[in-house]
Amino acid sequence: MDFYQGKVLKIDLSAGTAIVEPLNMEWAELYIGGKGLMLRYLWELTEPGLDPWSPDNPFIVATGPFAGTNVSTCSRVVIGGKSPASGTMLDSYMGGSFGSILKFAGYDMVIVQGLAPQLSTILIKDDVVTLAPCPAYTGMKTSEIEAALRADFDAKMTAISIGPAGESKLPWACISNDQYHKAGRGGTGALLGSKNVKAIAVAGTGKVTVGDAKAFLDDIERMDADYILTDDNYWVHEEGTPILVGITSGAGCQPVRNFSEGTNPDVENIDSEAFQKIRVKKRACYQCTLACRNFHRVEGAEGEGPEYETIALCGANVGVGDIDALMKFNIECDEWGLDTISTGNVLGLAMDMTEKGIHDFGVRFGDLDAYLKVPEQLATRSGIGAELAMGAKALAEKHGCPELAMHSKNLEMPGYDPRGSFGMSIAYASSDRGGCHMRSFPIGVEVVEGSMPADTLDSSKVVWNIDFQNHYAFKFCGIWCDFWAIDYDQMTQLMKHLWKRDVTEDELKVVGERVWNLGRLYNLREGTEKKDDFVPKAMLEKPFTTGVSAGKVIGSERFAKVMDEYYATRGWDENAVPTEDKLRQLGIDVRL
Repeated sequence: MDFYQGKVLKIDLSAGTAIVEPLNMEWAELYIGGKGLMLRYLWELTEPGLDPWSPDNPFIVATGPFAGTNVSTCSRVVIGGKSPASGTMLDSYMGGSFGSILKFAGYDMVIVQGLAPQLSTILIKDDVVTLAPCPAYTGMKTSEIEAALRADFDAKMTAISIGPAGESKLPWACISNDQYHKAGRGGTGALLGSKNVKAIAVAGTGKVTVGDAKAFLDDIERMDADYILTDDNYWVHEEGTPILVGITSGAGCQPVRNFSEGTNPDVENIDSEAFQKIRVKKRACYQCTLACRNFHRVEGAEGEGPEYETIALCGANVGVGDIDALMKFNIECDEWGLDTISTGNVLGLAMDMTEKGIHDFGVRFGDLDAYLKVPEQLATRSGIGAELAMGAKALAEKHGCPELAMHSKNLEMPGYDPRGSFGMSIAYASSDRGGCHMRSFPIGVEVVEGSMPADTLDSSKVVWNIDFQNHYAFKFCGIWCDFWAIDYDQMTQLMKHLWKRDVTEDELKVVGERVWNLGRLYNLREGTEKKDDFVPKAMLEKPFTTGVSAGKVIGSERFAKVMDEYYATRGWDENAVPTEDKLRQLGIDVRL
């Protein structure tokens, strides 16, 4: 079978069994791989209303069809399930080598359910699957567990693993691969930790067949030259996401001190130029020509990153402009296994509550000593970490200040405040996994390019967001990296090899829309309603006082109107539910 291995590895931890099932190729035809195929399996595997912490909640690792080939960026995987953080569908993406090696071992997907009787590691070596108790790995950080697995299992293995935060089931614990690659959002690490699994290690000796290998490789070589190794993508290699630090602050949309302002007074200390001064080398994901990874060194610490989101949330949002402290904080989060977006968001909230006299957590904006202790406290639920582990929404509600929590669908907001980019309000509110910038990114046209005004909210922003969401839904089926700005035309040039025929852009758009609507159906089935499509009131009604976005207000009434327009344009009814006509048009094979 070309591209697909045709096999799904299903592991029942409670029963202690591992079986191989054929990949459902009818679903693969409709949903391709990655996000789409994972979602279709998730729908089938979870009963409506399932508690995300239930052993029955599946932990799904899905590859895209091009994993294990030379297509740049496609060694990535999606980690899926029902989010323990938000209760919505969960899809979180991770670079590194795991996707390709899993395909070499013979599998397109791994599904883990049940509960191991003690902390264990799943070991996969081609067709040999073992559940190995690993009490000695208890409390190991991410770099330690990978080193231990290479020594104990296979020197050539790769693994996805959790740090102590996953063991303690912190709702925003993340998954690691090759130490620095993270599936960060939505609690992937908490989900694996809830199953008493420390890691899934894989070593594979097989291969992936691609049909006409010469024609396929010729197209890859041509596309690398035409679309990846170009001047347009040079920023990815030369600067990476820190390039956004100066841009977002200058546009007044960078979260500062718990999203109270959008312009960072310390921006020059932690912008791209500052990080280039401490960069010591570049790195790349497995089989990727972009090489976007930056390895930095400061006194007493070295490692990959931080990326823009960490700089914004764990820097500006908590009042930290010290690049050494920020580097060390990022490394600590990586080692303990924390999503830095939620960490910086919740910490900024705690600092804000402390300074407003609502509750004294002993942390204040810019207090470096207290700041650097927080990753360990969160991961181990010790000190203030025991309470901060509630997450932004629950923490703020407990102390009577829900208006200070910056989240949507109980997922903490990332580093782009819609008061400086109005289109982001639609992107956040309509996102299928909550506060997320990886479904639609109006920042690109409103701030980076400036091709659309940043302070308008109208029909053009509705259509733009929908088109982007459909595009990215398909992109995440193939699991192309966000840093390759691949368009439909380029994707058709690769999909023709998968489908063995010429492919049209419209076909891909239909698949993307199908996947987006399936995600909506899943969330509706699990209790998400129209009222949950929101952004915090402060982002709609409370203007900034500094920077270029000072005084600009979206307004709750205008926002509500444009969201109703979003639903209608999507073909959803007045309750924001996809209509029967829309589902039939898209060929979606499930119903509420």
